[in-house]
Amino acid sequence: MPYELIRHVQLLYHRDYELELYDTHEQDIHGKHRLYYRFTRDREPIFTAGDFWCSPSRSIDSDDTLVSLLGFLTLRPGDTDAEYFENYTPRQLEFAANEAEELSIYADTEGDKDRFIDILEW
Repeated sequence: MPYELIRHVQLLYHRDYELELYDTHEQDIHGKHRLYYRFTRDREPIFTAGDFWCSPSRSIDSDDTLVSLLGFLTLRPGDTDAEYFENYTPRQLEFAANEAEELSIYADTEGDKDRFIDILEW
């Protein structure tokens, strides 16, 4: 993969989940960086994509960026339009139905600031 790994974390209270974040070195005209990510449970992929655009007001490797990404990954049916889930795999639908609600604490911007354990020391 030509992308640069910039964060690799475990979720603090759910250590079987890991999130890897990669810099694609691409920006849009508004200064948003496109990031590639892998979100796994017990090393089995749930989400792997390069469709996340980081806010230009956040550092691409910050906890705030991870929180923002997890906000999208932990959306559940009823949180947004049904079309959002049309291209989900069976595993992703299972995650949205059975795991996302519990993990949405990591996307709570008002919550505990210590939510991640860095695996990659930067």
